[in-house]
Amino acid sequence: MQLQPQHTLCIRGGHVFDPSQNLDAVMDIYIENERIVALGAAPQGFTANTTIDASGKKIFPGFIDLHSFLAEPGFTQKGSIASETQAAAQSGFTTVCCTPNTKPVIDSAAVASLIQEKAKQAGYCNVLTIGALTAGLEGEQLSNMSGLKEAGCVALSNLELPFKDSHVIKQCYNYAAGFDIIAMVTPIDSALAHGGCMHEGPASTQMGLAGVPVSAETSALAQHLILCEETGVRLHISRISSARSLEMIIAAQDKGLPVTADVALGNLVFTDEDCRGYNSLMHVSPVYRSEHDRQALLAGVNSGHLAICSNHLPQDLASKMAPFSASETGINSLNNFTQVLLSLVQKGELNLNAAIKAVTQLPAKVLHKKLGSIALEHRADLCIVDETASHNVSISTQASKGANNPWNNQTLTGLVTCTINGGHIVHQI
Repeated sequence: MQLQPQHTLCIRGGHVFDPSQNLDAVMDIYIENERIVALGAAPQGFTANTTIDASGKKIFPGFIDLHSFLAEPGFTQKGSIASETQAAAQSGFTTVCCTPNTKPVIDSAAVASLIQEKAKQAGYCNVLTIGALTAGLEGEQLSNMSGLKEAGCVALSNLELPFKDSHVIKQCYNYAAGFDIIAMVTPIDSALAHGGCMHEGPASTQMGLAGVPVSAETSALAQHLILCEETGVRLHISRISSARSLEMIIAAQDKGLPVTADVALGNLVFTDEDCRGYNSLMHVSPVYRSEHDRQALLAGVNSGHLAICSNHLPQDLASKMAPFSASETGINSLNNFTQVLLSLVQKGELNLNAAIKAVTQLPAKVLHKKLGSIALEHRADLCIVDETASHNVSISTQASKGANNPWNNQTLTGLVTCTINGGHIVHQI
């Protein structure tokens, strides 16, 4: 997809909603050369090449995803950078952080540059690469952190993959702190997880499936927080799943540690009870936990302590056809992210201000980027949403190649009618 130059753009009559600027009013937006040049009244002499009527719709800052697997290179049967970023754009995302578990792994400048180039060619989203914290994500040798930072990686991560030992983690954090690059980690003690495939609780016991106890997350998290305090690394805890982890993160923040965190959208929607019936679409990592945990995570978003990521991991049909524990983990969440997020608002489980802040302002702060804001002279990343429009979800018509969409054949409310990335219209219906 080739971007068509949009020199000047006017969005008329939309309800602008931006927590970072305390904007909550109907006003016009004027864009010139990829920047927002005025809000409300047009600048003197401004003539729009393109005008969009946003009457009756909300205008949000472009969404930012901190954790998305784009499948390319190496897994083209599951998706491509073009297909998955198109799905992201259709959900209002303008910036997507690409996880390092590609094939080859993003542990060299060459792979990072390849992904960034393919993303530019696709033209849907601004793709930021997350480099591997250890070589090959194998948890033993440190990656070339300075080279990855120079190649544009915004953070380094080992995902939920194990480290050889705690000494390796400390080395990683010392070097990451030295290069002033964010370390992202999904805490899991693999020995305590012991091959579990869902939350350890009544449901796993009754289903006869190995469970992952909360302690598998919290014990590992405690170690990472201790090492963060010792090394001073900027630490982002990715995709927490439990109430106890949230308590620990808030305590660390209150102590002054440079710690941020996010939660996957699915963990705000589903619980381990949704795994009953051995529905492999509910086989994800991190696992869905109890209703108590879900409510605590929702409260964490509402209080401003948690950003929300997609945890998007597209899978082909065959990957989910196996029995629950043998199926591949993953959820296709980009395609219907906005409708699902707004459904939580409509149910009263999230307030709109916190929900939008969690996908705009908070991720921008994590990345130390001037994004996620409808402010003068800022990059014009926006999405326009019709909150009342309904949409019938169908895998056959979705942009993502992922067959693992748990909302397939459902009718959802709320539709992104237009996404603008750097002043360019990349999605419009």
